[in-house]
Amino acid sequence: MEVFLHKICGQPVQPPVSMQLRRCTPEQAPAVYALQNEVRAAMPDPEQFVPDTLENITAYVRNDLCIGAWQGSRLGGYLIVRFCGRSAHNYAAFMDVPRTEWEHWANADSAIVHADFRGNGLQRLMLEAALPLFPKKSPISVLPSARRTSTACTTPLRPVLPSSPGGKCTAATTATCWQRSCKKL
Repeated sequence: MEVFLHKICGQPVQPPVSMQLRRCTPEQAPAVYALQNEVRAAMPDPEQFVPDTLENITAYVRNDLCIGAWQGSRLGGYLIVRFCGRSAHNYAAFMDVPRTEWEHWANADSAIVHADFRGNGLQRLMLEAALPLFPKKSPISVLPSARRTSTACTTPLRPVLPSSPGGKCTAATTATCWQRSCKKL
């Protein structure tokens, strides 16, 4: 999916800069790992961000879903969505969702956007690019990481549509849920 950025390093650009949003391959896991570490190092309090290992990122890219935002060969951002099913790693466990429904939930494990590309809505665009790639039967809802530092971008993922019972999320503000069936993000 091609997107056009209207800001680079926080400054307007003309003409807009093209980026490709596409599923990352296991061979691209080192680029995801490197971007995670680069963004973490530039954070004011990097110790508050819990980084993943290269091995974990490779497994997520291979077994789950990772959407990368690419400008040529440069990775400018990524979104990892994990399909944990009934595993204890499923964030639905912290939302009081019955275990029998966990396979219908996914974890938005991390969303990182390099400072050069912030302010263009890339997190939302990567989520839009990810939704059609979800398994057909599940999930119906996506939860961002319950970790305080789930995103390295200064703008947190925004809820699209609440999907918990009664239309309200019951977890802490960092554990907001999204519904897959929304028509427009």
